[in-house]
Amino acid sequence: MVCGQQKQEVTEKYEKEISVNQDDFPEKALKLAAPILKNSKKTRFYKEINANGTFFEFKCRYRGEYISVKFNERGQLVDIEILRKLEDFPEEVRIAIQQYFKENYEKYQFNRIQIQYNREEEYEDGELEIDDDEEYLEEFLELDLEDLIIKYEIEAETVDPSNKRGFFEFLFNKEGKLEDKRKIVKRADDNVLY
Repeated sequence: MVCGQQKQEVTEKYEKEISVNQDDFPEKALKLAAPILKNSKKTRFYKEINANGTFFEFKCRYRGEYISVKFNERGQLVDIEILRKLEDFPEEVRIAIQQYFKENYEKYQFNRIQIQYNREEEYEDGELEIDDDEEYLEEFLELDLEDLIIKYEIEAETVDPSNKRGFFEFLFNKEGKLEDKRKIVKRADDNVLY
């Protein structure tokens, strides 16, 4: 049981990334991402196949940051992630995440750490309102973080107290509390990181 939290059901994460040409990307996604693409370096395009479907993602260096931007097959924006180090997280988040791993694992090694920026969802006049793709991307580009939902994604190799080894993707909320844990079926090394 996760200390201070409900025991979470661990699902499996399987994904395969295939390098593709920019021409293979959904046109709608390319138009939306144009402000990033025209100012990016080392841009690579991928098709990702996982249990939830087929997605398109590009990874690049933008404003000195390694970012990935993911779209569904229709070219709609799914999420934006920036590669980071744990030290880059706000102190209270970093402490909460470190505490989680210390309490639940004998050993652990972080392989990839990212901040995930998701579109805002809010209720206005009793109805759920979700930012459209243009608003979502604009808020990210302007670093208007109050209007984005921030999560922290960590891929880590672990050894639990019973000496069982595992490779998982952990998703923490903006306070550093575990939201989701998925067993990685295909090693992250099989995916192109950046």
